[in-house]
Amino acid sequence: MRVAGSRVLITGAAQGLGFATAVAFARGGAAVVLTDLNAGAVEPAVAKLKELGGAVAGYTIDVTNPAQVAEVRARVLTEHGPIDVLVNNAGVVSGGAFLDVSLPKHLATVNVNISGVLAVTHAFLPDLLGRPAGHVVNIASVSAMLALPFGVSYAATKWAVLGFSESLREELRFLGHRHVGVTAMCPSFISTGLFDGAKPASGTDWLTPEVVANAAVRAVEKRRELVILPQSVGLLYALTGWWPRSWFRTACRVMGVSRSMTNWRGHGPAAPG
Repeated sequence: MRVAGSRVLITGAAQGLGFATAVAFARGGAAVVLTDLNAGAVEPAVAKLKELGGAVAGYTIDVTNPAQVAEVRARVLTEHGPIDVLVNNAGVVSGGAFLDVSLPKHLATVNVNISGVLAVTHAFLPDLLGRPAGHVVNIASVSAMLALPFGVSYAATKWAVLGFSESLREELRFLGHRHVGVTAMCPSFISTGLFDGAKPASGTDWLTPEVVANAAVRAVEKRRELVILPQSVGLLYALTGWWPRSWFRTACRVMGVSRSMTNWRGHGPAAPG
């Protein structure tokens, strides 16, 4: 589908990867609907985007509150019209050994990272179905494909996001809605501050938000189903179909994947992603 002329709604878009994604779509000629939990950050982010030209709107939204999600959807329809692209970006992480992280933090991670994705998609998918072409982009993670010690609840939610993306895509095809695409983005560590203290695996480096954001725009234009960044991780994942699981886990240990979160500190508890 063409990004130029489309309307794109992004969650968690006032900072980090979400804002970079908003910039990338705006530069591609899309009208951007920026949403974020942080009410104080929405207006400055909208102002920055308006400097690029084009149509920009901003709303405060808590993706874990279905009633608020429905309210924002109604406002978007009334004030701007239906969206063509939905980017589920909002996410949180609480790193540390499983028992060292409090249960409320684990549950908050689940609530934002998967329940929030379900709530927002459930609200806005009918609008995409009614458009000539539509697309859902779900920000998952390479941790959706491999073990991530010291980040187990985060990894669990990203496995869920990947499974949701694969299943929703196939369901839409089954129901005759082939004009709506679904992409699962699976990047490794991104330099937004959310994973400060973590250490990228051997042979990889920190991804910039701009690289991932531009890849998301291309995924919509090319109707790509799965995007793995960097490519070296994609190659490692491709080997899972040929290697015994024990070999794959050993490779992850040798590359440092299994130790990557041991010194995670992030930029605060349950920080917006």
